[in-house]
Amino acid sequence: MSSVKFTGSEVIEMALKIEENGLKFYTDAFKAAKDETTKALFKRLAIEEGHHIKIFADMKELVSDEYVSQGFDPYITEASEYLRSMADSEVFKSPEDGGKFAGEIANPAEVLDFAIGMEKDSLVFYGEYEKVIVEKDRPVLAALIKQEEEHLETLIELRKEYS
Repeated sequence: MSSVKFTGSEVIEMALKIEENGLKFYTDAFKAAKDETTKALFKRLAIEEGHHIKIFADMKELVSDEYVSQGFDPYITEASEYLRSMADSEVFKSPEDGGKFAGEIANPAEVLDFAIGMEKDSLVFYGEYEKVIVEKDRPVLAALIKQEEEHLETLIELRKEYS
């Protein structure tokens, strides 16, 4: 049995889905937020998700869509569907719940704690791909992870302002 491997293009496609889910979540939260400080934070987070969408889309242009699996493996389709579903279920599980979340949070610190948690979940998710990405596309995954790590650091620094 051949081992399941994913291309950089597939990984970036899943990263784009996560960022799109985040953009929807934060945009809806921005629209529903009442407090101006919280509203501004949601707007900033939505803008940052949009920025990541652009970066990841540009990265996708640099990788091929070449399918690399050798031979027949009945688990490839199952594994592919599983990892794709993870993009929807592991990070921003309910992108349509942004407005509801905005009504439940008490302060900007909670917004940032949530955002930091989402970034950490993203990094764990992408870390799983280190085991299953084709060798030639490892630099793409590393660049994607670096973007998320930098965003996490920014959020952690911003969170300190609300301690």
